[in-house]
Amino acid sequence: MGKPSVERDSSVYCPTAWHVTHWGDDAFCRGAYSTLLPGGSQGHRRALGECLGGRLVIAGEACNPQAPAMTHGAWDDGIRAAELAIRHNARRVIVIGAGCAGIAAARHLHGHGVDCLVVEARNRIGGRTHSLQLGSVTLDVGAAWLQQFADNTLAREAERLGIRVLETDFGQPLSAASDGPLHGIDAAWQALRHGIDRRMPLADGVASYLAGLPPGQARITRYAIEANLISEACLALEQLSVESLDEQGVGNDDRFLPGGYSQLIEHLAAGLNIRLGQPVSLIDWRDGELRINEERGDFCICTVPLGVLKTLDFVPELPQRQRDAMAHLGMGNLEKVVLQFDQRWWPRSPTGYLRWYDTPVNWLEWLDLTDALGKPTIAGLIAADAVQREFAGRTDEEIALAARDALRAWASAVEAGG
Repeated sequence: MGKPSVERDSSVYCPTAWHVTHWGDDAFCRGAYSTLLPGGSQGHRRALGECLGGRLVIAGEACNPQAPAMTHGAWDDGIRAAELAIRHNARRVIVIGAGCAGIAAARHLHGHGVDCLVVEARNRIGGRTHSLQLGSVTLDVGAAWLQQFADNTLAREAERLGIRVLETDFGQPLSAASDGPLHGIDAAWQALRHGIDRRMPLADGVASYLAGLPPGQARITRYAIEANLISEACLALEQLSVESLDEQGVGNDDRFLPGGYSQLIEHLAAGLNIRLGQPVSLIDWRDGELRINEERGDFCICTVPLGVLKTLDFVPELPQRQRDAMAHLGMGNLEKVVLQFDQRWWPRSPTGYLRWYDTPVNWLEWLDLTDALGKPTIAGLIAADAVQREFAGRTDEEIALAARDALRAWASAVEAGG
């Protein structure tokens, strides 16, 4: 978080506060969320979460083919893992990680009378959900939406607790492009999904598909790929599976939490045995007593993010089936900058959702939180290769001001009819 250290711009465009995330550099997640690497499929997600030896289960959003990369996907998978522990008559379960999956597993086990300890590397709970204060408001710098609301277990918990939520229509962005007007993004995206040769590697299939389009349509399709695939899967085309085309992202009845995810997570974690500041590097799951740091148990549910999972040592090592699954899954690179101002100077979107199509791509997606928070606040999202281009060698202040400049360019294009 920060405020301008240099009064380089005292006008309305000068942010009064900001926050820049660095999830990719965070030792306790090493990325934003899981995605399918070349050759990867939903089958690899299922394989990763299989019960091993009746005493070890890997769980989390990476293992959930129905809702990967989503908080409720992690939550539901934590419950799945807890059910496996109960089915194997576990007496003492050690859960690694106090994010959504870990809290769900521990809560479910606790409700069934099973002795359960959660060990968490951070000095806070929540994992990739994280609410903090920026100026006078609370906001999320990690996950911020309850997605697939009608089928979202966490949404039902929010309703039970009376937590305020607001609908966000991601299907109707206020859009502009740096190279002129654009229309038909959604149609171009659907045409690509149905017209691409899925027998080819994704990058090759996209290149072949684009080569057969008129220049104008190819331009729109490239923008559609950036908005609907790369910004969702958060890796470059060369690093993605063809099946990434079918994994759902935002836009399915999503609801925003104006008071932050913490109000939900803290309620759900109440009464659980959670020990903070306990990083794990080795899981000893040999026959007999299972060992995690200094703790002993007869069942382990490991819910660390995929990026961390790949760094852990297992004794004995994981079976080939799970190692192969991990090799076909990776962590997407997605960062967020939140900017706060004295007044809203950018054009207002009826839905609060903005898109900025530029070349090379930078801050593609923006979420205007002003109405929800009661303070001129806007969050920009940046993904995949664009993170390195925009972040490398810059301070957080420089990143925040560069994002502000991209927002100004978008505003100018909107006002010009772009």
